[in-house]
Amino acid sequence: MRLIMFLIDRIKNGQGFPCLFHLLTGFYCPGCGGTRAIRLLLKGELIKSFCYHPFVPYLALVLLLEAVLFLRALIRKGKRPLAGMEERYPRWVAIGAAIILVNWIVKNVLLVMGMDLLLPLP
Repeated sequence: MRLIMFLIDRIKNGQGFPCLFHLLTGFYCPGCGGTRAIRLLLKGELIKSFCYHPFVPYLALVLLLEAVLFLRALIRKGKRPLAGMEERYPRWVAIGAAIILVNWIVKNVLLVMGMDLLLPLP
């Protein structure tokens, strides 16, 4: 019953569902901070979003860039809309994976040192 009340309290306070990995180990998972980063990005707070999880603004930037390239190719009738994506895609994925890995390591190292970067949103 206490777990249910804890979960309801967390959801009511705007933090979403708690991370099971964090609850069990005390360490952050690679996705911890993502929900808060999305909320902040949608509010236009890019720097704060980046601080909670840098992958979220990176992904938004990649999606925006790919949408612009797609629309530009549609406007230019001689080009295929998805031309060049097969070369860009592996780079986007590699950069995104590196961001997630570095973010995960940094947040947990700082957590062990006593600095919690994922404080609840006000």
